[in-house]
Amino acid sequence: MKVPHSLQLGVAAVALLKAVDAGLSGCPKSLAIQLTNVFQFGQIEFTYDSCVQDSSIGGYRAGIANFNTVDGSGWNVIKAYHKMTNDEDEFSKYDDAFQNNGKHSDTDSFDAFNGFCDIWKKAAQDTRFQWAQESVLKKIYFEKSQSEADDLGLALSISQAQLYDVAISHGTNSKSSSLGGMIKATNKNITADILGSSGSILNINSYEVNEIEWLKLFLQVRSAYDSAPGAKASIASYRYMIANMMSEYSNDDKKDRNIFNWSNKIDVLNDVGETGDVTCDNSYSSLTASLQVDQTTCNNYEECGNGNGDSDGNDEGDADDWWLFGSASSTHNIGIGMIFGMLAWLLVI
Repeated sequence: MKVPHSLQLGVAAVALLKAVDAGLSGCPKSLAIQLTNVFQFGQIEFTYDSCVQDSSIGGYRAGIANFNTVDGSGWNVIKAYHKMTNDEDEFSKYDDAFQNNGKHSDTDSFDAFNGFCDIWKKAAQDTRFQWAQESVLKKIYFEKSQSEADDLGLALSISQAQLYDVAISHGTNSKSSSLGGMIKATNKNITADILGSSGSILNINSYEVNEIEWLKLFLQVRSAYDSAPGAKASIASYRYMIANMMSEYSNDDKKDRNIFNWSNKIDVLNDVGETGDVTCDNSYSSLTASLQVDQTTCNNYEECGNGNGDSDGNDEGDADDWWLFGSASSTHNIGIGMIFGMLAWLLVI
């Protein structure tokens, strides 16, 4: 179909934005990660010390991305921490279990990790261990979700953020219930052009698809795999945000397509379905922002090892990964910020 000139200009503007700043960064990145934290843990801050036994996987889930002891994600965190402690930490006794898919040859998974949560919670007070968690989250979940977003041509914060949220909840591999599989299933359903108002047009199966309309289809696919309360809350919140954007655009005389992107604040539904907002007004940095780490630590994937898990190898983080987030006094009155002037953070983005 022939694309109207006005729409071509809108698409060109979006393309220029993507070329300059592909994927989430700055305040929208902070908003996305805070929002996912709300769905995962009921608060905007990272929960470095969380650790629970999960019978559904035969192991434990722990830390800021629910790393687990079975799929390799938890092992990558421990390997990064080992590098910084020269293997002189209490997790060393679990190395054999981690390398055998969460089990010793003569015990079940829970027995193999006896006392694991106590050690995890204690280590979570160490800024080096916090950094290890953040760097693995960045490599396995954030960067891979944004790579998928770039491949699709996503230009809107809300779509890019939803892919990160799915990466955290379901992993980043190509299984039908993971991020790659959901993207494939969404695209398979597209058999014609799909018009919309956002101004961002995707090329899917040689059809022109408005990005917001694609996101609606993606959320529909995701809903088939989400039974956990946090995941359901995420879908409901993103649908709520889309509806608000569409209503605001319809009532805007200027038809400003910036309505479809995030700036400093987003109105959301939280983990229990209550309305609130996430903002970038307040300044806060995670403890790891001031941590000095040897820049050679874990830059080499061969040294740090390749867990299988969700990321299909090359899971380890870089030593210069800084993540900045905010804090709030309560879960349901959500507020947050980033320190934009920190050069180290901007260089990593």
